[in-house]
Amino acid sequence: MEIEVVIHGLEIFVAILCFIALLPSSLNFKNLTKVYLLGSLLSFIVSKIYILEGPSYLVRDVVAWGNFVSISLVLSALFVIIRDSKPVFARFPIYLTMLPLSGIIFFASIPTSYAIKDILELIMQAGAVLVALLLFCVNTILFEWKWTFLISILAFLCAYIIPIISFKNTENELLLGAIFLCLGMIFLTFSLIKYPINIEKS
Repeated sequence: MEIEVVIHGLEIFVAILCFIALLPSSLNFKNLTKVYLLGSLLSFIVSKIYILEGPSYLVRDVVAWGNFVSISLVLSALFVIIRDSKPVFARFPIYLTMLPLSGIIFFASIPTSYAIKDILELIMQAGAVLVALLLFCVNTILFEWKWTFLISILAFLCAYIIPIISFKNTENELLLGAIFLCLGMIFLTFSLIKYPINIEKS
């Protein structure tokens, strides 16, 4: 139990730092990638704090909703990157970047079956990681994005794979997964601040 508190505390601390770092450049709402990622971080932070402080009988539901909303917003952020990588005449309407959030309606309609919700969450996480990996690889090669973007996605990929291949879920493996998750957040936040993307050219 003690190691779980350390893990959640570490994730909350890093997520709050990333949120604070991204906030100033997102206040004008011109960069929707950062806005969506801020929402994702906020949902992640709230669910993690609830794990530590909230009533235990609601933890499973709050975590499930927090994770689902968080990953939906990450997918929306990826939609923005895909949209902005296209020529102006070929871009889809900006409101379609909110399409992943429509999954909330489907998620709410699922009966109280945590197995189904867990599977759905794993599928969405895998989709987000794979899309981001392909997107960042292509942009790194074609448009010379900085390698820190790619490192962040590789860290997220490790954080995703470790719990799946771990059958025992030992404390050390859980901590390792949390460390990779935190590294992914740090590198992605640093990249978005140091090397901005999706900025309209005048």
